[in-house]
Amino acid sequence: RPFFGKGPVSSPLSNHKITQYYLLSNKAAATVPFPKNDGSTNNMALEHRRTAASSLQGKTNRKSKSGTVKRRRRKSDPNKAACIAAATFATVFLSIGIVANHFLGKGDDSNTIVSASSRRFLKEWTPKGKNMEIMSSQDAQILKQKEDRYHSLYRPKFDEKTLGYDIYNCPPQPPENYPMAWKTSEVLLNWNPNDVTTMAPNYREVYQGLCVFDYEKHYEIALTYRNLEKPFVIRNDPKVMAVVRKWDDDPEYLHKVLGDVEEYRTERSPVNQFMWYRLRGGKSNSPAGYQVPPNDETEMPFGEWLEHALDKDAKALGSVELAARVKAMKERRLSRAGNKSEGGDEPLGIDDEDNKEQDDEESEESKESKWYYFRINAALKGAKKGRIDKFVYDELSFFDPRKREDSSFYIVDPKEERGINCRFGMRGVIAANHFDMSRNMIAIFGGERRYVLGHPSQCSKMALYPRGHPSLRHSAIDWSNPTEWDKHPEFKEALINEVVMHAGDVLYLPTSWFHYIVNLGLNFQCNARSGITEENAHHIKKCGFA
Repeated sequence: RPFFGKGPVSSPLSNHKITQYYLLSNKAAATVPFPKNDGSTNNMALEHRRTAASSLQGKTNRKSKSGTVKRRRRKSDPNKAACIAAATFATVFLSIGIVANHFLGKGDDSNTIVSASSRRFLKEWTPKGKNMEIMSSQDAQILKQKEDRYHSLYRPKFDEKTLGYDIYNCPPQPPENYPMAWKTSEVLLNWNPNDVTTMAPNYREVYQGLCVFDYEKHYEIALTYRNLEKPFVIRNDPKVMAVVRKWDDDPEYLHKVLGDVEEYRTERSPVNQFMWYRLRGGKSNSPAGYQVPPNDETEMPFGEWLEHALDKDAKALGSVELAARVKAMKERRLSRAGNKSEGGDEPLGIDDEDNKEQDDEESEESKESKWYYFRINAALKGAKKGRIDKFVYDELSFFDPRKREDSSFYIVDPKEERGINCRFGMRGVIAANHFDMSRNMIAIFGGERRYVLGHPSQCSKMALYPRGHPSLRHSAIDWSNPTEWDKHPEFKEALINEVVMHAGDVLYLPTSWFHYIVNLGLNFQCNARSGITEENAHHIKKCGFA
């Protein structure tokens, strides 16, 4: 349902981007061979060398008009030679400077002296060859429209004076109170997670404490924060933006790759809240009084999932054009015959074939009323064999541990890489609060998501299901329902912050940080994990998770 919040914006923008998004159905020198230089041929070899030298000297001599040969070399002027050398050096140096400034410059900061470490970074991270893409004026305009819309709808509530640091120009070392956090009751009452549609001229005030780094300007600072295991967002990485231009800007790119026939693992739910669970041994081993969450898994072609996701957007935005697009997609899907084919992280569900619900054919009305979470789990093992795993690793080279020039920032520990997990979300889908036992890089390649984050020190206040529970590590209460918070009064005192990510953003989430995910519309997200750190292990152990 649309939310009509506070105040007007200076330049109102509509959701034109989402509507537009899916309306596009020296020749080699001759050499004289020399005989082997053994004892019997020394004289012959010497004669060859003399002949060659004499021939070369004859070619360089020039006759005067009188016919005499001038053999004496002209004396060189030392001053003139020095001037020529200096001019040549200056010309070459200036040319290199101009070219470097053109390709590696920082706009208004182009006069800044580049440090040795920055030169190392630029050498290693500048896209090369076919990956070097010059943005067209049309692409630049599209990007500007997206940025204007994003910054007009989602505004940080607090400035530098309140936070003690500027989130867009953070200091080289993390501030003592970084990242700033606020009580859950304050953050969630300010913006209820179920309110996912914000339309200009309204906007949201975001309780943002995380720094946002520009990859081209703040790489070294971001690296410092990462090495200190502090969360942050980094954007404007040319490699990431190249994927955004394909996945987000091209309406049919992913559709053509993933198609309408092959089925992929997809979570579904009659409600928008998704809770991970795992029942090992079947329902008989579930805790007393345990009720299985309503979400389960099915398999679905990308084209059908896309149709349902766009349908949610069309209804929320009131877009007639988008609704027409959805209708056409549905008609084509229903007209196709014989389009089913047999198609993880660990799949959710029940480890008992006898207790699994049969995936009966759903009515179209039932499908339209549900929410779906489309998933692709790619592994290096599969990438070597081809298939969809290879596509994912080829597209996301910065998540590929084999390509260290591209991935050294994002894949911290390549030996502990755990695959690339992609979850494509639709408007309204919420993933319950939880923590993971490894560091995580989370990238958005299209659309927008809201992440609500909590430090591991808040573990005892997060109302978590304990070890041994099917949904261990996840919050037991509905964050969008204030009436449930009274079941765990400590929850209202937990400290959290939030950030709205959009296409091109990458979130670094250290080990065991809590995250609650709200999908604000159709979006494409992939993440990669690489290694475990222990700086917050004592907080997690105190909560009963060893």
